[in-house]
Parts: sequence; C-alpha cells; structure tokens
Amino acid sequence: MKLGLGAFPPEAPFLASLAATWLQAEGDAANGVILLPTRRAAQALAGAFLEANGNQALLLPRIIATGAIDEAGLALTAALDLPPAIAPLRRQAILARLILARGADAAPNLPAAWALARDLATLLDEADTAEINLAHALPGLVPAELAAHWQKTLEFLEILTQAWPAILQAEQKIDPAARQMALLDAQAAAWRERPPEFRVWLVAAEGPPALARLAAVIAGLPAGRVILPGFDFALLPEDWEALEDSHPQAGIARLLAALGAAPGDVERVAPAAARSATLSRALLPAASLAAWQKPATLDVSGLALLNAPDEAASATAIAMVLREALEVPGRTAALITPDRALARRVAAELARFGVAADDSAGEGLAETPPAVFLRLAARALAEQFAPLPLLALLQHPLTAAGLPPELCRENARRLERAALRGPRPAPGFDGVKFRLAEPKHGIALAFLERLENLLRDAVMPVAINPAEALRRLLAAGEALAETPELPGPARLWSGEAGAKLAELCLEAMAALETLPDIPAADLPALLDALLEGAVVRRPRTKDGHPRVAIWGIQEAALQQVDLAVLGGLGVGDDLADLGLEGLGELARHHRGGRLGSGVGPRRRRQTGRRCLVLSRLPCCRRCRRC
Repeated sequence: MKLGLGAFPPEAPFLASLAATWLQAEGDAANGVILLPTRRAAQALAGAFLEANGNQALLLPRIIATGAIDEAGLALTAALDLPPAIAPLRRQAILARLILARGADAAPNLPAAWALARDLATLLDEADTAEINLAHALPGLVPAELAAHWQKTLEFLEILTQAWPAILQAEQKIDPAARQMALLDAQAAAWRERPPEFRVWLVAAEGPPALARLAAVIAGLPAGRVILPGFDFALLPEDWEALEDSHPQAGIARLLAALGAAPGDVERVAPAAARSATLSRALLPAASLAAWQKPATLDVSGLALLNAPDEAASATAIAMVLREALEVPGRTAALITPDRALARRVAAELARFGVAADDSAGEGLAETPPAVFLRLAARALAEQFAPLPLLALLQHPLTAAGLPPELCRENARRLERAALRGPRPAPGFDGVKFRLAEPKHGIALAFLERLENLLRDAVMPVAINPAEALRRLLAAGEALAETPELPGPARLWSGEAGAKLAELCLEAMAALETLPDIPAADLPALLDALLEGAVVRRPRTKDGHPRVAIWGIQEAALQQVDLAVLGGLGVGDDLADLGLEGLGELARHHRGGRLGSGVGPRRRRQTGRRCLVLSRLPCCRRCRRC
C-alpha cells in the first residue's frame, strides 16, 4: 500500500504552502484535521489560512498541536477510559516528600528537595515519552567498573522505580507525559478501526514512538497525509544511510524507518531552488563530504555573516539589523536563538529603539513585578524586617500599605532616613521603633505602625507548614498592595503575570499541605523554587511588535520571515548537577547516552534541530548569522 508522504521544498513558506494546498484539494475545507508540532505553529496556521483565502472569512479545519494534545481537541471518546493525569505540582510535592524521607544526604531542606523533585519529574516525562521502563533500563546504564558508585544512585532512584509506580496505582492516576502518549495511541487505534472520511494531515519531522505509530496510521488512510517539514530531496541514498544523530535529517530518517518507508517514497510538492541545494550541500553528512571536491554553482544570495567581538556588541548589532528591517513597510524579521541570555540582551536593545519584540519563550514569572514583590516580602518576613529587605520591599511599585503609592514612597524615604541607616537594629519592628522615639519622627513612626498592623498576622513561628507559610505571605502581599482606590488583590493579581502567579500559588498551596514543617527562614528559597521554570506568555497582539519576533529553535520550526537572524547556535542547554552524588552521573549518562532503543542523546538532537533551522533558511529572503 502506498503511503501518503509529502514535503514542500525548503524555499517554500511552509504554513502558507500548507494552507494553500489544503484549500486547493477536493472536499470541504472545514471538514478535516491538521496536526502540527506546536501551539505556536497551530496559531500561525490559522493566519496562513486567512491569507490564502484572500483575507476572507472561512471555516477552518480542526488544528491540533501534538505537543499539547488532549481529548477535547481530538473529540476522542476512548480517552474516557484513561486514568487522569496527576497534577504536576502534586507530583512534585510527593517526590519532594520521598526525597526528604531519605535524609539530608538526598536534600538538606525542602527548597532543595523541591528542585530535585522537578528534575526527577522531568526524567519521568522523558522516559514515558520515549517508552522506557526505568526499572529495567537504569541498572545496565553504566559500565560494570562503575557498579559500586552507581549503586548509591540506584538506591536513590528507587523513588522512581518502586515508590512512584505504587503511588500512581494507589491514586489511580498516570504521569502527564504517559497520558499524552496514551492519547496518541488511542487516536491511532480509533482511526485504524474506523478510517475517517475527512482529510487528516500530520506535520512531523521527528517524534516519540507513539507519534510514529500515529503517523503510520495517518499515512495509510485514504485521505491521510504525513508532511515532512525540511525534507531534503537533494540527498542521495548513500547520504541517507550515512546520517548521524546530529544531522538535521536524522529525525526524518528515523520517522521514515518507523513507517517502513524510504526517502524515495516522499512526494515532492514543488520543485526546489538553487539556494536550497546550496544549503543541502553545506549540511552533507560527514561520510559524504567528498562531494565538496566537485565543482558546483553555489547560490549564497541574501546570506551574510557577522562576527561581533563580544556578546554585548552582538546583541546591539542584531537589534540594529532587526530595527533596520522595519524601515521597509511590511517586512518581517526574527532572531532565532537557543541562547536565552542573548535573547534578553537583544530584547533590551530593541526596547531602546521603542520596539517590543515578541519573545516566544515568554518572560520568567520570577522576574515579573508581582512575583518580585512577593519574593521581597518573603525575604523581609524571613529576616524579621531587617533594614535592607524591608526597604527593598517598601520601594517596590506595588507597595502602598493602604495609602496612595506616591505617599507610601515618601513615607518609606522618611523612615529610611530616620531609622534604617546606621547600625543594624534589633530584629522585628520593635528594634526600628526604638529609633523613632523623638517627636520629630512622628510621621515615620505612624507609617511603621501601619506596616506593623498590616503584617502582624504574617509573622511566622520558628517552624511552620509550607502551605501555611505561603498563605500568610500572600495575605501580607495583598494587604501591602492595597490603595485607597483599589483593594490589594485587584492590584497584585492583575494582568497576565498576576493571573499566572495566582494560579501557581493556589496549586502550590494545595500541593504543599502534606509536606513537613519548614523553618521560616526557608520561605524565600522555597518561593524561588516554586517559581523556577514558570513563564508568562502574553498575547502578541497586546505588547509585541507585529513584525519582529524572537524565537527559540523549536518555535522557529515552520515559521517564515523576510529576514532571519541566527545567533548563539553554539550555545547548549547544560545540565546542572542534581545535587546527589551519583545522580549527576545518571543525568549525564541519561542525556549523553541511551536509556533504551530509539532514544538518542539530547545534545545531538539539539544540534540536529539547530542545523534544521539552517536547512529551512531558503524560505527567508535574507539571513544573517551572528
């Protein structure tokens, strides 16, 4: 049976070509399903349909992101038979409790255990995605000469191999990634038993085994098609056989092998151009580099290389290039980089030009104003209102203490001059009051007493339940944020950052209830651990410039701009030591080796994705490498 496999040439704008091809095909355009790798690509495809239809309204097919799939988007009744996924924060809390039960050698306190639990949860999700049984894979992961060293790590990882499966079974739940893979398998089984009459198209260049099984079913449907973005038609059969894991076509090769297909089975939708052949030649596998000795006509039009002396100069140059692109009406530009530090630098430089770039990675929740406000409040409470943390809290824009913000700031400056300079006072407000005994400090004393009344209930005992500590912190934050015009909650939880923070805190309070008491001094570290990794993504139409974007490697897939700037492609995601002797070795072997069949090293897969960005450059009119 012939499989429905196709690919657009690299120089074709992928989403625009996909929308046009869908609309030109026979049948009702609204009756069908298109599965894309990411939510960003799914959102962009809706805009591509509008442009392909001459900006006229139309009914769209169901567009689903396989990276965030659920039963609602698939309208899959078989999902009702699957156990629900355990909430991520509850899973992290249970893992943290299991880590603490192993003593100080595993984690000295709850914040450290929480961070380590996050890494273990990530390992669980990666194993579930790759369909690896950790209980079987871990013992044979390292050479025999490291057996004694490895034994300590294996004993610790019994949390995942023994305790965690029993907990899931008792709660009748499964891990989130395992449920995602089960949904893909359930959909594949449903379409295999009852092939749909409508069109089903899947866009994938690589994926976990469950996605490969779904792709095999879709490719065999009468109206099914699997579209391979970035497929290189110029590679010869011997080149495909020589591909390494780090090559941009390696993921496609693995997917084709899982489908039982060969590169020659992929249908060419349109002819290729000279520039795509140039980049294909540049990205030949190592075993085929002898072809470079043969003369060839290379089309490097629109490509440029910029070497900057340092990161600051590189960020400034990139920002200037992006800003220059805006001088041409309608021209779009994007920075594509895995380096978050470079992305932040470029965003700051663009802000100097009055350009707010849309950053696909969002903003770290911990760095948003409401989160910074709570972090300052936690530090002030933990240090018993010592001068420095108290003053930092009072200077935050959200602090009002029931007064107009400008009056609160004025009183804070008056308090600083009268009592917070010089030798450090005794802990608590009483130590500060001692310096305000003179009548001339009456206003500062009244302001300090106002603060004391607002924060009296937030003062914590030596040991406290972490959920109660967080609850008291939030109550103190709401009280401090209040103004005569607005209640504290309305100011603290407003906007996308406030809503995200409120959601996280509510989930965290429920998850932390079952954990042991912590010293009050650990509250700031615990709050930082809770906020780590959380991001806020604002709607692009609200703040970001409509023609300038900053994308990561994954987010850039399938996108198209007139000018693409590639920066920091040599920067990788270094894996931090997880804190337990031997567990760092587990992480390094897990990321740098193989846990089971079909799972390649993460660093090599990341390299392949970066090269895939290079192979997609023909769809951009201009490109600069910084």
